[in-house]
Amino acid sequence: MIWKLALRNVMRNRRRSGITVLSIAVGLAALTFLWGFIDGQNRQMVNNTTRYFATDAQVHLKGYHDDPSLDRAIEAGDRVLAAVRADPAVAAATVRLETTVLASRADRSRGIVAFGVDPAAESAVSDLSKAIVDGRAFDGRGDGGMLIGTDLAEALALRAGDDLVLVGQAYDGSVASARVPVRGVFRTKIDDLDGYVAVMPMAVMRDFLAAPSAVTAVAVRLRDRGALDAAVESLSVRVGSDHEVVGWPVLLPMVAVSTRFHEVMGFVVLTIFFVMVAAGVANPVLMAVLERTREFGIMLALGTSQSLLFRLVLAEAALLGAAGLLLGNAVGLGATAAFGRIGINLGAFAAGLRTMPGLEDVIYPVVRAERSLFISVMVFVIALLMALYPALRAATLEPVAAIRGIGERGKARVRGRGEPTPARRSRWPVFVLIAARNLLRNRKRSAITAFAAAFAIVAYVFLYGFFDGFAEQIVGNSTGYLTGHLQIERQGLRRDLAPELAFEDAGGVLKAAQTLPGVAAAAPRVQAQALASSATKSVGVMLYGVDPDLEPGITILHRTFVEGTPLARGAERDIVIGRRLAEKIGARLGEKIVVMAPGLAGELGTAAFRVRGIFATESSSFDGAMVFVTLPAAQRMLGLGDRVSSVNLRLVDRSEVDEVARQLSPVVASRGLVASTWPQLLTRVADMVGLVRAIRTVIVAVFFLVVALAVMNTVFMAVAERTREFGVMMALGTPPDAVVRMVVYETVALMLVASVIGYAVGAAVVALFGNIGLDLSGFYRDYSAIPGLTGIVYPQLVAGNLVGPGIGLFLASVAVSLHPAAKAARLEPTAAIRHT
Repeated sequence: MIWKLALRNVMRNRRRSGITVLSIAVGLAALTFLWGFIDGQNRQMVNNTTRYFATDAQVHLKGYHDDPSLDRAIEAGDRVLAAVRADPAVAAATVRLETTVLASRADRSRGIVAFGVDPAAESAVSDLSKAIVDGRAFDGRGDGGMLIGTDLAEALALRAGDDLVLVGQAYDGSVASARVPVRGVFRTKIDDLDGYVAVMPMAVMRDFLAAPSAVTAVAVRLRDRGALDAAVESLSVRVGSDHEVVGWPVLLPMVAVSTRFHEVMGFVVLTIFFVMVAAGVANPVLMAVLERTREFGIMLALGTSQSLLFRLVLAEAALLGAAGLLLGNAVGLGATAAFGRIGINLGAFAAGLRTMPGLEDVIYPVVRAERSLFISVMVFVIALLMALYPALRAATLEPVAAIRGIGERGKARVRGRGEPTPARRSRWPVFVLIAARNLLRNRKRSAITAFAAAFAIVAYVFLYGFFDGFAEQIVGNSTGYLTGHLQIERQGLRRDLAPELAFEDAGGVLKAAQTLPGVAAAAPRVQAQALASSATKSVGVMLYGVDPDLEPGITILHRTFVEGTPLARGAERDIVIGRRLAEKIGARLGEKIVVMAPGLAGELGTAAFRVRGIFATESSSFDGAMVFVTLPAAQRMLGLGDRVSSVNLRLVDRSEVDEVARQLSPVVASRGLVASTWPQLLTRVADMVGLVRAIRTVIVAVFFLVVALAVMNTVFMAVAERTREFGVMMALGTPPDAVVRMVVYETVALMLVASVIGYAVGAAVVALFGNIGLDLSGFYRDYSAIPGLTGIVYPQLVAGNLVGPGIGLFLASVAVSLHPAAKAARLEPTAAIRHT
C-alpha cells in the first residue's frame, strides 16, 4: 500500500516530481561526466608516456633507480633478459644502457640523458621510432648515429645529418667524449622526451662509455598493464634479490603525481558537487513537504499513523531518487560515451596540456562501471538522507494545526504601531508591499528558497577561490624561488644559454631598472647549462652566478636552506645545491663538486666548488637541477670578465609586469637587450596555469549549470506551488499582470538576500582557508614534481571572476519565476483555485 500511495503521490503532481527528478539527474550526470573526463586525462597520460619510451616496468641492479650510476650496471644482462622474457606476463623486453651527458653544438649546450638500445628489440617495447619527423629511425642494418627530440634539436639548432658533441663520464670514471651524427628527430609532445633524451644503438653507446658488456636496465612491455603489481612480484622472484623491478609509477614520478594530482583535484571538486547535489535534492523535497501540510494533516486526522506517513514520504523520495538515477545515468553515461568517441578538443590550450606529460590536444573521457555505480549509490543515499527531515516533520504534525495551515502561514499579525500608515505605504507600489508581506508570511518557504540560492553561491565562490588560489600559489612560488618577475637579457638567451649572449654595463642596466616606479629590487646574474659531477656521478644542471647581497631581494631561496648557509660575498669557491640534487649525486655538506660548462672563448670551463649549503623548495624541478655560485666565480669559470647573462627584477605588484616591461623596453633596447616577463621566463609554469584555468572553465561551466538549475528549480517550485493563492487574488480583483509583478518583486528580494548572504559567507570561507590553508598533502605524495606546488593550497578570492556568473545566476532565477507566475495569471480564477 505504501508504494502504491507513494507512486500515486509522485504521479499526481508531475511538475513537482519532475523538478525533483531533474535536480537529482543533473547532479548525477555532471558527476559522471567530470569523473569520466578526469579518468580520460589520466589514461591518456599513462598510455602515451609508457608506450613512447618508459615502458611498463624496468629491471635494474638493486639500488640503481635511487642512484642511477654506471657503478650499478648489470654485467649479466643476457641472463636477466632471458629470465624476464620467460615470464608469461611479459609481452616483450630489451636491454638498455643509460648515462647523463653534456650535449653541445657550436656555442650551445644542454644536459641530457643518453640511452643505448638494441634497435631490433626496442621496437617491440616502445614506439619512439614511429614518432620520427625528420631523418629516419634505426633499421637494424649497420645502425649508427642518434635519435633526438624536436625540442633538443631546436635548442641546439640541429637537423638530421648534423653532428652533436657528447661529454660525460665513462664506465671506468674517465672523461668520455664523442662526436655523433643525428640520424633522426622525433616528436612525442612529451617535454622530457623531446627536450632531454637522445637514443643511439647499443654498440655506439658501449664504445662511447668504454663498457663492452654492461647494461643499466631491462625494459619490459606487459601484456596487461592493469596487472602491474602481480607482474612486478613475479618478475622480482625470477630475477633474484640482487635486482629490483620498478613499475611505471616509480619510473615516471611526474606522470604518477600528475594522475594523482588530477584525482585529488577531482576529489575536491566532486565533494563540492556532492554537497550541491544534496542541497539540490533537499530543497525541492522539503518544499514539497511544506506545501503539502494540509494534505498530511488530513491523512493524520483520518487515522494514518505517524510511522506510516514517515515511511510514505521516504518511499516517495526513493521513487524520485530511482527516477533521477535512471535519467541522470542515461544523460551522464551517454554524454561521457559520446565524447569518449569524438573527444573534447582542448587544442586552444595545447601549450598548457604539455605541462602534463602525455596529454594530447583531444581528451577522451572514459566510462568506468565502478565509478558510475559508486556515484549512483551515493546520490541515491543522499536523496534518502535528505528526505529524512521532511519525512519526520510531516509525521509529527498536529492534524488540526496542519489542516488550518498554522505554522506555515503564521498567525495574522495585528496592526499596531509598526504597521505602515496609508501615507507611508503610498510611497511604494502596493504590490511591492504585498510581495514583502508574502515573503514574511511564509517564512519557511522564503527561507528555503533563499538558502538554496545562498548555499549554491557559497559553493560556487569557494570553487572559484580554490582554483584561483592554486594558480596564484604556483606562480608565486616559481617566481619567488627562481626568476623574479622580469629578466633583462639579450634576445635568445633562454633558448641558447650561450656565453656569447652575456652583456656588459650591468651597473648601468641596474641603475636604469631601479629608478622605475614599481621595481622593488634588481640583481645581476650569470646563467649557463652545466654538468655537475661528484666522485661517482654526473648530472646536467642549470648554473646560476648570483650577487649574494642583491639576490635575496629577487628570490626567497635564502629562506629554504635545510643544511649549511646561503652564499656570502667572497665565498667564490662555494656552491649551494638543492636537496634532490645532493641525493642524486651523493654530495654532502663540505664535499667537492666539479662543474663543467662551455666558456666564452669556446673552451670548456671547469671549476671545483665546496658544498656550502643545501636548500629544499618543495619543487623537485628546482631542487634537482639548480646550482648557485657567486657571480665572480661564474664569470671567472666561463671567461666572461665583467659580463652578465641577465638582470632580474622583482616588482612591488606582479600584476604590473607588462606595464613595467613596456616602460623598460626603450631603455634596454638601446643596449641591444629585451625585457622578458615571468610567463616568458617560466613557460612551463605559465602553460600549467593556463591548463588549470582551462580545466577550471570546463568544471565551473558544468558546476554553474548545476547551481543555476538547483536555484531555478527551487524558485520555480516555490512559485508553481502557489497557483491556488494566485487564483484567490485574481478572484478578488487583482489584475494578472500585477500577480506577475508581485512574483518578480518577491524573487528579486529573495535573490538579493541570497546573494548578500552567499557572497559574504563564501568570501569568509575563502578568507578562512586562505589563512589556514587546505592541506592536501596527505592525499598524494611527490607533489613537488609539479613546479611551484606545495601540499597546502590557499584559496584566494578574485572578485572580477565572480561578477559575470553572479549576475547570470541572479537574472536566470528571476526569469524562471516568470513562467509559473505567467501561467497561473492566464488561468481563470476558479480554475486556478481548483488547480492540482
